Amino acid sequence: MTSEQGALARENAALRQAVDLLHRVSNLVRQSLELEPTCYALLTGVTAGVGLGLNRAMLFFVDESERELLRGVAAVGPADRDEADRIWKSIENDAPDLHELYQAGLRQRAEASALDRQVRALSVRADGDTPVALALRRATAVHGEGSDDLRGLLHLPTAVAAPLRGAERVRGVLYADNRFTSRRLDPAAELVLSLIADQAGRAIEHAHEYEELARKARIDALTELEHHGRMMEAVDAALATGNPVGLAMIDLDDFKRVNDRHGHLAGDALLAGLGRRLRAVLRAGESPFRYGGEEFAVLLPGVSHADLAGIGERLRRAVAGAPFPVDAERRLDVTCSVGLTLSEPEDDTERFVERADRALFDAKHAGKNRVVVA
Repeated sequence: MTSEQGALARENAALRQAVDLLHRVSNLVRQSLELEPTCYALLTGVTAGVGLGLNRAMLFFVDESERELLRGVAAVGPADRDEADRIWKSIENDAPDLHELYQAGLRQRAEASALDRQVRALSVRADGDTPVALALRRATAVHGEGSDDLRGLLHLPTAVAAPLRGAERVRGVLYADNRFTSRRLDPAAELVLSLIADQAGRAIEHAHEYEELARKARIDALTELEHHGRMMEAVDAALATGNPVGLAMIDLDDFKRVNDRHGHLAGDALLAGLGRRLRAVLRAGESPFRYGGEEFAVLLPGVSHADLAGIGERLRRAVAGAPFPVDAERRLDVTCSVGLTLSEPEDDTERFVERADRALFDAKHAGKNRVVVA
């Protein structure tokens, strides 16, 4: 075999390997309809020892509310050289396939790595000179160009950034580098990374659409709070932990009179305003729901029985403390009644919710605009 034939054979073997890798990573990326697993499949395929083998990979998405920014979404890779050596030796010894690495990584996602936390805290200007910004604006892969204004995060000598193309526009950028090996990407690997990013861009767009549909299915359109079904699921899950959990039921007083006097549009505006006001006064961990009609609920994990009256007063004052605008000219003063209870060891969901509802009934019949704890 001549030297030319040998070079051609090696080139053909590299191309076959590249096509096989593209096929395997593309299949992995399409496995889930949810965004987080889709992102992690992409990052695993780019970095794993059985994938493209890059040291680190990061994802940035265009911010839908501030299109001049890209937000860090996820990252995979070691934080330093020592961690890199440990990871690579483990992969070499265990010889997992790409799917095994992906599944192992998903199980560990609850404990975000240092690199993942760092990337998720980042915003990248779309008009900047980083490889990420250049790839977004040019809508093509960028290799060996740009600067780093991300606090030394990027490794410019080996950096490559590829756009994540959706059906009609670029949704974000996949960035990768070899910070610890300093190995430059060869043209075949750069092409595969660009093709993987193309495949992933559409999968990520579909995952976005799926999650938005799922979110709308959980959300009451008027108040933008999760609805009754989601509340019952949340109560089930909270009781299953065995930890104490409180429940507040809130009912607007004389709501029918609002509809009769001011019209149903005013009533709808009042309900929407109450949803916003609840979100504004709730504390970390407290979850609001629209239970039905003019009745709302708040799930209160980790509280004690002694906490309930104070929480109820906070919710009651949030409603009665200021009038609600219902159109350009009118503001309505309204009050609410609040019933609360704390979980008991023998509670199931139905019994727990019924006890809070009974406390609300007692508050209404004691004169309204008051708090009752069962």
